Amino acid sequence: MSEKMWSILIHLTPNMWTRTFTDTLNWDEDLWEYILKQASTTGINTIVLDVADGIEYATHPEISLKNAWTRKRVRDEVARCKELGITLIPKLNLSSNHCMWLKVYSRMISTPTYYHVINDIIKEVYELFDHPRYIHIGMDEESLQYCGKKEFCCIRQGELYWHDLRYIVDCVADTGATPWAWSNPLFEHPEEFKKRFAPDEMILSPYHYNALRPDHYTPISSRSEYEVYYNEGIYKDRGFKYVEEDPYLVRFMEVAIPLMEGGYRYVPCASVFNRCKYNHEDLVEYFRDNANDVQIVGFMTAPWHSLVETGREYIEESFEAFKIAKEKFYS
Repeated sequence: MSEKMWSILIHLTPNMWTRTFTDTLNWDEDLWEYILKQASTTGINTIVLDVADGIEYATHPEISLKNAWTRKRVRDEVARCKELGITLIPKLNLSSNHCMWLKVYSRMISTPTYYHVINDIIKEVYELFDHPRYIHIGMDEESLQYCGKKEFCCIRQGELYWHDLRYIVDCVADTGATPWAWSNPLFEHPEEFKKRFAPDEMILSPYHYNALRPDHYTPISSRSEYEVYYNEGIYKDRGFKYVEEDPYLVRFMEVAIPLMEGGYRYVPCASVFNRCKYNHEDLVEYFRDNANDVQIVGFMTAPWHSLVETGREYIEESFEAFKIAKEKFYS
């Protein structure tokens, strides 16, 4: 088997999905030190850092939060990680549903100004992160289903969506890095995606945060949140007994492997966020046993908490679950 990337996604700032926007960077230095120590001792060789508005941009300082990481701090952390055997990869979520961190530019989607700003910051993070192999561009959940209840809702559709995705991908490729995106563009528009993007143009992260083995399925009665969501929401008349009967998860199992046909490369992503104790092991085992090994670049875990003390529990659990899965299936 080829050597794999084992990565953890860390958010420097919550401003891509928070409802309470902050204008000052709040982060926990001790937690960052913990992450570096755990990564270097548990076989995690990559940290994907969602920088958003948490770093100083020389090209567009108006985006940066107060107390943002200085450009020197970014370079120092990249160098320190390298000494520890860890690659630090920048992430900029450019989905119109998750780009509030762009400030005023988040309301200028698909304008000449927007394209100029995006190109500038992609080039800048490429230099700040010492020419990384990948730049993660996000691009998940760009639909009314996810952003329709926001006070300001902007989504791209049809040719405009594909135009902007191509523009972003080309901006990254022009630096010398490979774009890395969530799997939504492929999974939601498979035929159109395959017409427009060759397998070697980017890597994709399919995400699944519940069980994949039937004997591990999660009863809806196991959590009050599930009972409310599946018994009172849009699925209330479906009679689901297990979370894994959710249409999104069912479709994931139907398309994840077949859509690799032709050579598309994955970094499957697990998470402790849904509190499924089997998720990491099931996900790693599923792709190890069913996918072409050379098309699995690696695996990722996403705590889905920003770099503050209240996220420590999820980050600690992520390291432990990922370590167990890695040792069990790729020892």
